[in-house]
Amino acid sequence: MKKNSYLNGSNALVTGANGFIGSHLVDNLLAAGCIVHCIVRKTSNLRWIQLKEVKLHFVDLGDTSFKIPELHNMDYVFHCAGLTKAKNREEYFDINARVCETLYEQCLQFGERIKGIIHLSSLAAVGPSKNGVVVNEDSLLNPITYYGKSKKAGEDIALKYFEILPIKVLRPPVVYGPREENLFNFFKMVKNGWALQIGSTPKNLSLIYVTDLVQAMIEACGKSPRNNKIYFITDGKFYSWEKIARSAADKMKVSTRVLRLPEVILSPIAIIFELLAIFSSKPALFDRQRMIDIRQSSWTASPENFFRDFGFEPEFSLVAGLADTLDWYHQQKWL
Repeated sequence: MKKNSYLNGSNALVTGANGFIGSHLVDNLLAAGCIVHCIVRKTSNLRWIQLKEVKLHFVDLGDTSFKIPELHNMDYVFHCAGLTKAKNREEYFDINARVCETLYEQCLQFGERIKGIIHLSSLAAVGPSKNGVVVNEDSLLNPITYYGKSKKAGEDIALKYFEILPIKVLRPPVVYGPREENLFNFFKMVKNGWALQIGSTPKNLSLIYVTDLVQAMIEACGKSPRNNKIYFITDGKFYSWEKIARSAADKMKVSTRVLRLPEVILSPIAIIFELLAIFSSKPALFDRQRMIDIRQSSWTASPENFFRDFGFEPEFSLVAGLADTLDWYHQQKWL
């Protein structure tokens, strides 16, 4: 991990600190010498947080009148909280957009104190690549799901504060690494000898290993030689799901057979999961919104502007990142 000496002794606030990305960010901020303030709910699972090393603040961001404590002491704010799954459109927009407005209004009161704010968005806010053209910061925003549209709405709110708050928006693609629970199901299938392929044509995507992402978030707090405010951040490569499956299979020393699912069966499967979710407080594991995502042929983005402006180079290749991830899954007895 790179040293970020300017962070030593500074106060950093992280929303969504107990989540996959947020918890890794907390670890890296602690390693950089920060005093880390974690925004979590009273009901949050805190298994990934070093409780003795951080300051916990229990705040329900779902409460429209929430107040962030100790903002007057913060040097840096990292807004990682968000929903990637929800039961309906309103839930996505409530957390991924409305919360941003409330948070940044409160930050305004201490704008002179706060040196940097990182707004974690997503490639989904822009939408998939069309006709093989990799998206970049100049691409038109065309989100295709409730999640993507809510992340775009969050960006639109951040945009209103660009001139008065030191906000930078980062758009990662699929993020993988230890503690990640969604891609884990894909790797579990590989372990059992199956390489899942949706449809008859390869689907391409950008990736970033979680340690590289949080390091990019930290570096983005520093000064940029340009006045850019929005960046894509990936590992700079493009992958097919077949390549990811082969790399994982090689690491686990298993042989796989392709399990090809025709796209036509995705909708009935999604509807079944949605019906089952009616009887649960949790959103469906797979629904028609997720179906729209995985039917796209390409989710690829260029990180060249971020690499140029911050001199950033990802540390982890796919092979190295998968090795660490799969080792962690084994250590935790997930695989």
